[in-house]
Amino acid sequence: MLRKNTKKEFETRICNLDDLVPQNHLLRKISSTIDFSFIYDKVKNLYSSTGRPSIDPVVLVKIMLLAALYNINSERKLMEEIQVNLAYRWFLGIDLNEKIPDRTSLCKNRNGRFKNSNLFQEIFDTIVKLCLESNLIDGKLIVTDSTHIKADASKHKVEIVTVYEGPNEYNRKLDVRARALAYNLREAYEKSGKKKPGGSKKDEEYMIKEKVQTNSITDPETGYLNRPGKTKGFHYLNHQSQDSKYGIITDVHVTPGNVNDFIPYIDRLKVQREKFGLQIDEVAADTGYDFPEVHYGLDQLKIKGYIAKKDTEEKDKGKVFPPSKFEYNEKSDIYTCPDGKILSFTSVNTGKYKKRSYTAKKHECQNCHLKEECCPTSKGARRIVVSFDRKSMNKNYKLIGTHRYKEAMALRKIYCEGNFGIMKENHNLRITRRRGIQNVLDQCLFSAMALNIKKLLKYGNQLGYACYMALYRLCVLIYLTLKEPNYINNCNLVPFSLEFFTRPYNCVPLRNYYLLLLFLL
Repeated sequence: MLRKNTKKEFETRICNLDDLVPQNHLLRKISSTIDFSFIYDKVKNLYSSTGRPSIDPVVLVKIMLLAALYNINSERKLMEEIQVNLAYRWFLGIDLNEKIPDRTSLCKNRNGRFKNSNLFQEIFDTIVKLCLESNLIDGKLIVTDSTHIKADASKHKVEIVTVYEGPNEYNRKLDVRARALAYNLREAYEKSGKKKPGGSKKDEEYMIKEKVQTNSITDPETGYLNRPGKTKGFHYLNHQSQDSKYGIITDVHVTPGNVNDFIPYIDRLKVQREKFGLQIDEVAADTGYDFPEVHYGLDQLKIKGYIAKKDTEEKDKGKVFPPSKFEYNEKSDIYTCPDGKILSFTSVNTGKYKKRSYTAKKHECQNCHLKEECCPTSKGARRIVVSFDRKSMNKNYKLIGTHRYKEAMALRKIYCEGNFGIMKENHNLRITRRRGIQNVLDQCLFSAMALNIKKLLKYGNQLGYACYMALYRLCVLIYLTLKEPNYINNCNLVPFSLEFFTRPYNCVPLRNYYLLLLFLL
């Protein structure tokens, strides 16, 4: 029988807003887990003790958090949703008969009162500390990656400018170390009566780099992205670090889109150590971080680096023996060629590119049967030039291919790329809504905060999540075994499995579940 829902007057009932929000709603879980009252202490100095009462700062912050949680990239649309959504009103503490804050009030506070206050960074740090207290972060292995975010800037309103860049801290110290080594080498040659090694005689003007770049007129702080395989245009670059235990985001840093991934990397690791007291032992990153500056910084911090190696010898393939064919002896500081000849350390370049030179003896190269494959056009001896910090690089290169390296890179792929995908699809990170690095940083912080809060709610109860984590780590083990059939045979199964399944947890009873699961399988 056909039934028509004809218009009728709705009943008037007396009800509480709390009764209209489901008990299992996400916002209820957030409200019961996180006490946002800590915000009052952080904004106390931003408000006057006299005048009209202001809008509750906690309400303003929660409104911004709602935009990130529910992927609402328009403030007008956000206010319309708050007007009609009962769960939003309940979360903000705005009753049905109360008026919601005006959109302009939100903009005025964000762009005025809260600007340059570091408030949103402090709120993000507080959420990370809550995850630390819930034992969701161990800080042993940090995985890092970066992603480009399209800027709100026109491609047609551009200007071509010439900029001058001075050396960073690493290059300044590298210049001092290179000059000191060159001086000691010359002293040693003078004492032995040998010919002094050659070197660069340029002044320090080479350290000032001059380059021509494309700047945006509408947003001068953005950077023009022009990389192979990337969409050309103005972008920002979001550098993000995650802990490998549950993928909790521990650091967010934003730079223009034309900045290399590795530039702020070491400094951000130091920030995480100082801010949260993390005892970082290992890090994992892709080829975008395979630079001497990164390897040297990790060596100074005594951190193992699982970093994918770039193919820097592609142009020499099939022509001559690349430097990788020469075996390095760290104790003697010499290289051995494929024919067993020794290349000794002879000079250091103190010019624009700090390099170490290793040279073989001329008479040995001229009479070598591999000369045509090694140095066919050279009338002298074979010389290879390597990075000044090659020793630090070799330490991390030796880790490539190990079982721990494969596990770390698998976790990097899961958490780095996985988090970016979730944040861009569900948490308002696809494009920038405002202009300027600080505004984009605030957007990235709220997006990361939304994801961290969800993980805090999901993984906070470790006992309830133990079985899932065991199965997850088992899947990683199976993946590595299928990729390399002899993976389990090459490692000691029982100690490896115990460490593999119990490392993230301190609760002894949970280990029994893992061992039982391993026994059943």
